[in-house]
Amino acid sequence: MEQILSMYKIREAYPDQWVLIGNPTLDESAEGSIVSKLTSGVVLLVSKNKKEIGYKAKDARIGFESVTCIYTGKIPQNRKWLL
Repeated sequence: MEQILSMYKIREAYPDQWVLIGNPTLDESAEGSIVSKLTSGVVLLVSKNKKEIGYKAKDARIGFESVTCIYTGKIPQNRKWLL
């Protein structure tokens, strides 16, 4: 069985990396983006390269109802991301 980690533990274990999280738990009372609502989940993939997560996500998500991908580092305020 996969270990469910809190967001604090995920950020601590995988600083400045892209993380694919399976069965994420959200705090619906929190405001903002999904990243600010995320409280815990199962770490499926970790990489410094976002494209690598994209290529491997299809196989990694098997058996999980939902997944989300987050970046655990600081994103510059004026940065634009193409998803």
